[in-house]
Amino acid sequence: MRTVTPAGSTRTWLPPLALAVAFVAVVEGLSLVEFLPVPVALLVALGWGVGIGLLATWLRGRATLAAWLEDGLVALGVVTMALFAFGGAAGLLMLDAALESPTLTGQTLVLMFLPSIPVAILGNVPTELVVIPMLLVLGWRPGRRRILIVVAAALYFVHRVWTYLVFSSARLDFAETERSTTPLTEAERERLGSALHVDDPRWILNLVIFAVFLLAAHFSRVREPRTPARSVGS
Repeated sequence: MRTVTPAGSTRTWLPPLALAVAFVAVVEGLSLVEFLPVPVALLVALGWGVGIGLLATWLRGRATLAAWLEDGLVALGVVTMALFAFGGAAGLLMLDAALESPTLTGQTLVLMFLPSIPVAILGNVPTELVVIPMLLVLGWRPGRRRILIVVAAALYFVHRVWTYLVFSSARLDFAETERSTTPLTEAERERLGSALHVDDPRWILNLVIFAVFLLAAHFSRVREPRTPARSVGS
């Protein structure tokens, strides 16, 4: 007689839940320390991580809903990372080209990059708070898709920690630049180019994460063949 691990066993749901909670606690903790005291930020992030992880664990027990939700979240990951990878690279190329112009004004420069800020927020926030933590739990099944989801989550974790520790700390007040209609000097263009990180290599990491999500989408859970239940003693 073979020993079968029950679907509700802690051996099945505890590892992905722990990973999801740890992911949210670190990533959102780093995000919230910009606005809240460190203990409060970590407590809020930990609370959300536990909540979204438990919700995903509960949904995991509803096979049909979990399958559609998992595929939907993978698709959302593909779209989001495509936006960051290709849109981000195009935006950086545009900024880099604009900074070469001797007639560029501060007002024009600010108007160029400001629209990208809400787009980045709208993409990153649901990915950090919902997509990655829920996929870690819902996709925790033997197979290649689980490996791909874990790889995508690990790379995205590196991306966000890298962002919060290196890029988010370098904030400048562009209020004066935004009102400037005088062409920027070469020194000013170089300083602003450094502040805006036009040489930012994160788009490459975004491209890799996009490719991993795209490959994960190939292994659709909804299209998986249904195998008949087998008895414990078979």
